[in-house]
Formats: sequence, structure tokens, C-alpha cells
Amino acid sequence: MTDPLLHTHDLTVQYGTHVALHSANIALHAGDFVAVIGPNGAGKSTLLKSLVGLTTPTSGQVRFAPSLGPRPQDALAYVPQQQTLDWTFPVTAWDTVMMGRTGRVGWLRWPGHRDREIVRDALDRAGVLDLAGRHIGALSGGQRQRVLLARMLARQADLLLLDEPLTGVDAGTGERLMALMQAEARAGRAVLMVTHDLDAAAAWCDRLILVNRTVIAQGTPAQVYTPENVQATFTHSMLGHTHASA
Repeated sequence: MTDPLLHTHDLTVQYGTHVALHSANIALHAGDFVAVIGPNGAGKSTLLKSLVGLTTPTSGQVRFAPSLGPRPQDALAYVPQQQTLDWTFPVTAWDTVMMGRTGRVGWLRWPGHRDREIVRDALDRAGVLDLAGRHIGALSGGQRQRVLLARMLARQADLLLLDEPLTGVDAGTGERLMALMQAEARAGRAVLMVTHDLDAAAAWCDRLILVNRTVIAQGTPAQVYTPENVQATFTHSMLGHTHASA
């Protein structure tokens, strides 16, 4: 196996006296489609924010492959939870997706023809090209999620990190989102998705990481999706009792 694009070493995040995440070790390789699963308050979003650089670890490290260059954050696309965004901001779906090109275009250069082609293709793949001119505040929850996914696609990043992309979307939208993320992984990108939907993750993802304030288990769905692991993840805190599988 090739070296990981991203991996953590004993990653711990503490807010005051509260340990949100303890000694988490994960790795993400090119071509991976991985789901991080756990209950509310388990540290899933904390893990993702640590990888993105929005949260500073108390101890441990997030390490990126040298191939991503001196600024690995430029090779990363992040889709946050919908409720963390300001949907009253006066921009259209097209504008929102074009923002995904900023890391490639730069703040001081106008988008060119190629950038507009990429944005159009991303909107089309996400199924919202017909909504390109609509204000984002006028879109439904499922439509907004598709726009966020299109913005991620437009960035053409090596690492794709998504926080709860299936929340608040209908079954059809969820299927489309999962298919698009799987296609991105098959194209050689690394995709890490936080979700509560264990069944969907087991059906679509190559690997699962079960988290309850630490890594309970990680591996293929067949390795991880066991009654013991599910009970340990969803019934009580396992802080200090990591037993991650290969």
C-alpha cells in the first residue's frame, strides 16, 4: 500500500477539562472512501475539524504526505454541516460553487473560461445546474447540500472531508451524494465522511471508523460492523479503551 495522504498520531483534543477526542490514530489513502461513525458528542466533528485545521489538537499530530506540497490545506476540500453556514449571504448557487475555485484561482485573479467550465460541470454532476442562478437562501435543505457538494467537486482537491452530508436530505439525494463521493474515490481522491448512517456507510464505503471519544474500531465494513463494536460505539463512552482493528 502507498503512503497515506493524511494520517494522525495519537491525536487528542481537550476543551477545558472535557476530553473530546483521545489518542486517535487514522490514515487516509488515495482512493479511499471512509466513513467516521459514532453518536452525538463522540468527537466525530472534532476529528474532522482537527484535520482541516479549524481545531488545534491538545497533543498528537496531523501529518500530510509530502506530495501534497508545502501548503497541504490547498489540496483539501471541506464540506461543513449546513447549520454552521450563513444561508442569508447574498450569493447564488453559481457564486457559492465558484468559491470552491478560490484555492486554485487565487484571490487576486478573476476566474477564467476553464474555471467556469469546471463550475458548470460540478453543478451538473450534483444535479443543481438548473438552480445556478438561484439565491442559496431560497434553496431546500437537499438542494443546499448538493450545492455544497458541487463546491467541493469544483475545488478538485486530493482530500475531500465532509461533515454529515446526509443529514436533512431525502433518500434520492442521499443516494446521489454517496454515488458522487464513491466516484471521486475511484478517481483517486481520498474521501472522509462523518455520518450517523451506519447502514449507508456500510453499503457504500470501503472502510469504516467507529468513534466514541476515541477510535473503537476501523477496517472494512465486514471487519467493523459487528454487534460488539456497534454496542461499544453507541451505548457508552469507551475513553481509554481503544481496540482499533486493522
